[in-house]
Amino acid sequence: MDNRQPRTHIVGAGLIGTSLGLGLSAEGWPVTIEDADPEAQALARSIGAGAAPGDEQPELVVIAAPPSVSPALVAQALGRWSDAVVTDVASVKAPIAAAAIATGAGTRYVGSHPMAGREISGGLGAQGDLFKARPWVVCAGEASDEAVALVALVAHALQCDVVTMDAEAHDAAVARVSHAPQVAASAVAAALGILHADDVALAGQGLRDVTRIAASEPGMWADIARLNRPHLVETLDHIIGDLEGIREADDVGEALADLIDRGRYEVARIPGKHGGVKRDWAPVTVIVPDTPGQLLRLLGHAAEVDVNVEDISIEHSPRQPVGLTTLYVLPSRAGELVAALERQGWEIAAS
Repeated sequence: MDNRQPRTHIVGAGLIGTSLGLGLSAEGWPVTIEDADPEAQALARSIGAGAAPGDEQPELVVIAAPPSVSPALVAQALGRWSDAVVTDVASVKAPIAAAAIATGAGTRYVGSHPMAGREISGGLGAQGDLFKARPWVVCAGEASDEAVALVALVAHALQCDVVTMDAEAHDAAVARVSHAPQVAASAVAAALGILHADDVALAGQGLRDVTRIAASEPGMWADIARLNRPHLVETLDHIIGDLEGIREADDVGEALADLIDRGRYEVARIPGKHGGVKRDWAPVTVIVPDTPGQLLRLLGHAAEVDVNVEDISIEHSPRQPVGLTTLYVLPSRAGELVAALERQGWEIAAS
């Protein structure tokens, strides 16, 4: 196992760059960080995401900047640090790889993309464990084996699952698994604009699930869309075609059922817990008073009967001081859990 901790310099102190700095610093790596915004730079350094650069040259440079400026910053970094391996963490890879190759130093550039993020932007939202157990895509391109290995060290240090892909294949895939979901979530949320506040209060967990990422920062997504336009447009054409098929069908119910059936098949292919095969958990929904300590008490009672909670969702009632907390457990243990919780005085919601 390669235990090297190369001198690493991060350019960009936003959510991803600062989280990288926190995670690598916690693992003992020598990290420096800079940002064009003095306040963002000061914040990142003050919370331990890296120090100010010294005289020593970095062995690895990570560009953690908005996608629109990443191609230029990668090219600049390859010239500024002539012996360093340069990578970036933008969610579009092919245009940045082209910019790196155009410098003539493509053997020192490795594209990478940690599949992690938050709806909160900026260093204030940074977390050192943001990338843990997440896929980290590595796009080697023209890079040397040594350069690829150095970038993979970052992913391993942050306990990520390294996935190697061609840059174009990566961009086509993320258009469907990441970029189009953002567009769809935002479109569904934007459609609420004609509703009165009392109408929106009818929203259930389904709407919350679909629109969760609609709170994302728009500027970054504008950059991503511009860089990955061909693959994003192709994906949206696919989705629009399905929606138009429902709208124009003679039997709208049959058309919708067909789409839902196809969706059910595909959603089953989305990786489940620990990246394994997705499993069908049994939901146990409990009515929980919306007061401090109740959720902890509920989970404690589940632990007392040695039932592992595989997932959890919470739906708050807009007009009642309670919430619906759904515990997802192995089907074989659901009945036992219900009985145990009822003995403890919990009210189980009708399924």
